[in-house]
Amino acid sequence: MLINILSEGEFELLGKILVVLLSAFTLTLFILLLVLLHLLRKEKIIHSNLLLYLIHLLYGPLTIVSDLFGVEPDSIDRIFIKLNNNLAFDEFKATDPCERVILLPQCMRDASCPAKLSPVDGFHCISCGRCQIGSIKHLCDDLNMKVFIVPGGSFAKRILKSYRPRAVVGVACFSELYEGLLNTGMLKIPAVGIPLIRDGCVGTAVDEAMLLDVILAGIDLTGKAKAYEEFRCHYMRS
Repeated sequence: MLINILSEGEFELLGKILVVLLSAFTLTLFILLLVLLHLLRKEKIIHSNLLLYLIHLLYGPLTIVSDLFGVEPDSIDRIFIKLNNNLAFDEFKATDPCERVILLPQCMRDASCPAKLSPVDGFHCISCGRCQIGSIKHLCDDLNMKVFIVPGGSFAKRILKSYRPRAVVGVACFSELYEGLLNTGMLKIPAVGIPLIRDGCVGTAVDEAMLLDVILAGIDLTGKAKAYEEFRCHYMRS
């Protein structure tokens, strides 16, 4: 047993070494994050794909450190999703709306949702009006955007590989959203993630103004005004 091999003084020394190593590791991550934020302010200096790579590289270690210090689990996800969206938005905005795909989680459905699940392209919404999905789908249909209501991350990944869109909007809880952004990154597809404002297994919700802000990016002002009026939302981003 290790406890019988090492003396109390040696255990104390090991503890001090671990504290020093952890402190150095945390400080290094903090410095790297500051450098990353500085590069984001000077976006022209470094390619956005490299910045996204650095974001994903730092994610794992920072999550571990945040757990050790009792930081709220969603905090790191929230920060990194915002950074990802900031970098991906311009490339996303430049794509044609008909080449974009919207991925909505099945948990947004009402508990009594009558939609049927297809093993090929997820749930088929019939616009019954019991949740937000019907109105979102109606808008996307008008814009020739494909909307998929998916039962999970692996299903969403399969859809991306099958349809190969030029841009993606993903809606999910923080942990699944980050995993989805990793998948789109590996497929080299610009993606913007919108977190749910109400979590759970059923009847979840998304901020419609935030979602419209992304869906309508790059669309003429007349079309935007009409959509925001229908959703009774205020325009947020140019």
